[in-house]
Amino acid sequence: MKRSLVKRIAILAAVAVLGMTAAACGGKAAETGTAAALTEDEYVAKTQELSQAMADAVTNSAAVDPSDVEGAKKMIEELKTPFVEFAALTAPEKYADTQAKYKTGCEAMIEYLDMCVDMMDPEKAAELDMDKLTSLLTTIQNDFTEAASLMEAAGN
Repeated sequence: MKRSLVKRIAILAAVAVLGMTAAACGGKAAETGTAAALTEDEYVAKTQELSQAMADAVTNSAAVDPSDVEGAKKMIEELKTPFVEFAALTAPEKYADTQAKYKTGCEAMIEYLDMCVDMMDPEKAAELDMDKLTSLLTTIQNDFTEAASLMEAAGN
């Protein structure tokens, strides 16, 4: 059990690093659910906040006791928050395509994190679709990479 939990946390950390790297190019906090678009500066600051949240998650994941399944679940649940908030942003027109890619990447990350929590439950773990997990990782990587490229192009 300990070994598989450590593997799961390692996978989570790797994905968090991926998210952090992709978000590094780019948004300030807007209220979740707000219809008004952020300014360009606010959006760029918000992407930087997401990047910092991912860096913090990687740091915090190292402190999780591998035998503490509930602690690991709590950490993963908390990790979803920045992705939920970022997906709900309304980007300025200049970054609309960027936000569309970040949004689908964030949604895939949230689903991936939910699956990570499910992996810690022996009954649910037996039913997990590992192909779906792999597909989500591919979506996360592709969408965040493409969003970072779009962000960079829009900033020029």
